[in-house]
Amino acid sequence: MRRLLAGQIGAGVGVFALDLALNMAGGVGLEAVWLVLAQGSLAALISRLLGLGAGWMGVQFALPWAAWGALMLELPSWVFLLIFVVLFALYRNAGAERVPLYLSNAITCKALGEIIDAQTPGDDPHFADLGAGFGGTLIDLAKSRPHWHFVGIESAPLVAMVARVRVAMAGHDTNKGNVEIRYHDLWDADLGQFDVVYAFLSPAPMPRLLEKARAEMKPGSILISNSFWADGVAYDECLEVNDRRQTQLYTLKF
Repeated sequence: MRRLLAGQIGAGVGVFALDLALNMAGGVGLEAVWLVLAQGSLAALISRLLGLGAGWMGVQFALPWAAWGALMLELPSWVFLLIFVVLFALYRNAGAERVPLYLSNAITCKALGEIIDAQTPGDDPHFADLGAGFGGTLIDLAKSRPHWHFVGIESAPLVAMVARVRVAMAGHDTNKGNVEIRYHDLWDADLGQFDVVYAFLSPAPMPRLLEKARAEMKPGSILISNSFWADGVAYDECLEVNDRRQTQLYTLKF
């Protein structure tokens, strides 16, 4: 986020300086469309120089055009408040925990299922998805594993609501069936009640998550992290998933 803001702010300063110089030299500045084009192009370039991926260059280029279009439409102010509320409800964790909304694909879910089936838990095994998103992973895993209890933990309010609706529509009662969506922070979850804990977060919270897992998870349980791990921390196995993303599943057994 800091690099995104730095790109737009840096581009804004550069474009303002260019427009000011043209005004002082000839008395005529850039037209609006050229200002927006320059802002987007320079923001994309700065973001790339700051190490952001190619996809973010497209976002940076598009942002000034979106802002200009919104001004041209003369939308009422409440529209922007509504957009902010919806985005906050969807992406709350991106700002607070630096965890975007990542979704596991079907191939990864199949690999997760194989790991689960290889476990030998007790009579009432529990699986937790930390940052469950829209609940697709839980629904997929629960279809052929009625003896497992699947718990999704999600702190983004709108995302958790959608997940509960999806679970209900899939035929699982969130209170009585084997899929449950809990709306609360993953740091408040007691990992000791789960036989398998799965997380698809980001590099930022991994050191803290591993520390929490070591303190709480019971002997015989397993932690699985999609794509991310903590530097300098050993794991037991890294499973390569044959999907387009070349997903890696890191596992740590307790």
